[in-house]
Amino acid sequence: MKNLRAKYATAFLSSIVLVGSLSGVSMANAGTQNPSVYQSITKFKKSESQGQVIWKEKNITVTAKKTELKNVPGSEKSVITSITIQKGEKIYTIKTDGFDDKLRDISSISVSPSSHWLAIQTRRSAGETVLLMDMKNGKHQILNDQLSAAGKENIETINSYNWSPKADQLAFSYGDPARSSIAIYDSQKGTFTYLPRETDYISTSLILWNKNGNQLNYISEYPSDQKRLYTYSMITKKVKTVKKISEKEFQQWLKLDK
Repeated sequence: MKNLRAKYATAFLSSIVLVGSLSGVSMANAGTQNPSVYQSITKFKKSESQGQVIWKEKNITVTAKKTELKNVPGSEKSVITSITIQKGEKIYTIKTDGFDDKLRDISSISVSPSSHWLAIQTRRSAGETVLLMDMKNGKHQILNDQLSAAGKENIETINSYNWSPKADQLAFSYGDPARSSIAIYDSQKGTFTYLPRETDYISTSLILWNKNGNQLNYISEYPSDQKRLYTYSMITKKVKTVKKISEKEFQQWLKLDK
């Protein structure tokens, strides 16, 4: 009888493990800060010289030409007039001096695992814009504009973002200073997946994929000055709250994105 109870107990525990794995969300891994759980992030090194900013990573070089405007406030003087991307023998240039909302600087750059796409996060007077460059044909698109064309409103900024380690899909946060939402953009199909909201996030400071590309972790603020860790399953399409995050813990999490 004792052996029989032990047999059923083992079967019951096995079923729990199976259901947990099928759910697509590993809550154990969701709360860990172990770098081995998450995707490796390619780092670009930044350097500056007179009139230009250069970002470089292996065989990709991004050069932003800058100029100083006259008769404008000091914080508005410096603008980017063009961004040139070079990969091997391929050279593409984006003319940005005609943009209505001038680009002030480049905040970060990230290349997709396939090296097909390059995401360039640029700073405007208010908010951030992400440019996506197709490294095969030199065509570019503005992710903020793509969201607006899809019917989304108040796209003042795109703050956090990261490429999936398994596909040319970019997870990112967007919105305005009082409201943040999360979406995944499939750059091959040109389509968006909008994550369900657990609450009215004020901001989102970090987005990380796990190495399998089937789970996202992100840290959002709500209510004011209180951060929580959430996880999203690409399998179940559901979001779960993992835990509250202290400021000290948050700083440790940020190191995974640097």
